[in-house]
Amino acid sequence: MTCSEILNIVTTVAISQLVIDLLSNYFVFKGRHYTEAVRQMERAKAKVDRAEYDMQRSNSKNNPKKLELAKEEYSLYCADVARRHMMPNMIGSLFFLLLLKILGTEYKGKVIGVLPFVPYTFVSRITARGLDWKDVSVEDLKAAGTTMDPKQALSFMLVYILAGWVAKSYVKRAVGTNPPPGADGGLQTIANSPMGQAMAKRLGFDPDEMKLD
Repeated sequence: MTCSEILNIVTTVAISQLVIDLLSNYFVFKGRHYTEAVRQMERAKAKVDRAEYDMQRSNSKNNPKKLELAKEEYSLYCADVARRHMMPNMIGSLFFLLLLKILGTEYKGKVIGVLPFVPYTFVSRITARGLDWKDVSVEDLKAAGTTMDPKQALSFMLVYILAGWVAKSYVKRAVGTNPPPGADGGLQTIANSPMGQAMAKRLGFDPDEMKLD
């Protein structure tokens, strides 16, 4: 197993994620517009809590309407914060697709590791993706001084996905900025907000059908 090549893949992915997170923090999450959006969301959440408290204390007819308006305002600000997280995430995803293409070309046809067992055929189609063993015979393997079954070969693709996923998660946990509670639903947060419902209505969709639970 070529440990240096695996380490090179993991290091490349980790450094790339670090740069993406640092740039996202500098240009988006530490900026005035984002911090103000988070503050507005927190103030709207306080209004919802206060409206719920007032509704429990009294039976005023205005309380349900007040609570509904407070929840709509809070949902709107949550969607605004979630929207500001989407662009850095999209740019990061596009970059890693490009990195996959570049590294895939570099490691095309190269065995990165060897599995300690012979996987089923359908499993080897994933673990050995990108490796072509059609022209390899048993005599070729003996001539190369190995008794390894070709299905045991591990290609770049699986190493990139698994090692990259681990490296990215640790780096993002260390320096990345996650959406605050309430805005951490991504597209679901936006689709369920008044802004998302209005957009669905303009596009000719039923807003109730567009809601994501």
